[in-house]
Amino acid sequence: MAPLDAKQQELIAIGVSYAINCMPCMDYHKQAGLKAGLSEEEMLAALAVAESVRDGAYTKTQGYAKKLFGDFVEKSACCPVGSACCA
Repeated sequence: MAPLDAKQQELIAIGVSYAINCMPCMDYHKQAGLKAGLSEEEMLAALAVAESVRDGAYTKTQGYAKKLFGDFVEKSACCPVGSACCA
């Protein structure tokens, strides 16, 4: 199998950074992506793919939790609305 080139590596890194909620990683990989020759459009596409995968996994996990524990109302237990961690 051929290794990934710099652009491919940065597209993956941008998507993963977004999916794992790592803002410093996103900052770093945006700059590295630009240096590797990625366009804004390519980086946005990587974010869209990552979001789709993350949301799909979330939906499956939520369904499993509801099957296992019953229906529940989702609320933020550790982050009051308007606090710094939710902004």
